[in-house]
Amino acid sequence: MPSKLGQQMNHLIRGQQQEATTGQSKATKIHNLYKQGLQQIRGTRNIHPDAQRVEIARLYTPTRQSLTKVKTDQAKTDQATFTKLERQLWGYDLERATAGDRASIDHTIRDAQDRAAKLTKADHATKALAQAEQAGDSILARAIAKRAHDMDWDDVLHDYLASRPQAAEKYQQAGAIWQRYNDTGAHMQDSMQYVVHKPDELRGLDDKAIQSMVDPEDSAA
Repeated sequence: MPSKLGQQMNHLIRGQQQEATTGQSKATKIHNLYKQGLQQIRGTRNIHPDAQRVEIARLYTPTRQSLTKVKTDQAKTDQATFTKLERQLWGYDLERATAGDRASIDHTIRDAQDRAAKLTKADHATKALAQAEQAGDSILARAIAKRAHDMDWDDVLHDYLASRPQAAEKYQQAGAIWQRYNDTGAHMQDSMQYVVHKPDELRGLDDKAIQSMVDPEDSAA
């Protein structure tokens, strides 16, 4: 995806806050439960420091594992959603077309894509899109919009999406997914939500040592 997509179509949705993903919402809940559990353990009176450390390890380990799983699941969901959105934005649904109609439509699509591919300047694309819209040629209009998307011609893409609110919403959703995985700042911010920092009680211990505290029998095996 071009970097322009990662800009969230700011010219259309400037100032709009992104909604939290399911994974981010789950991560927030996990973090809150972890903080509550940590406070309870630390607030327990008459507990030996070693026993306290074990209890914290038993809280920390599954928390980290849960966050990792949530992140992995969200990535799979995002990939599937992104593929679906791209297909809805730029693909063509020919399932209901007859064999004869499909052949004719395929030819029309290829012709539209060839014509769009020959556009080398944004102003030419703007004019071609306006002509396609006026003629009611939705296939050519979509092909030109896809060309504008690939070439980062924002104004052309804006013209296409301005009259198609559903497509604009799908484009924004795809942009949000693309940004989470391709924009350095957004990716770091998103990734940090799935990280649990090691508590002071476990400082200096590696993962193997912490796991041995959680399950001594498995560590000894």
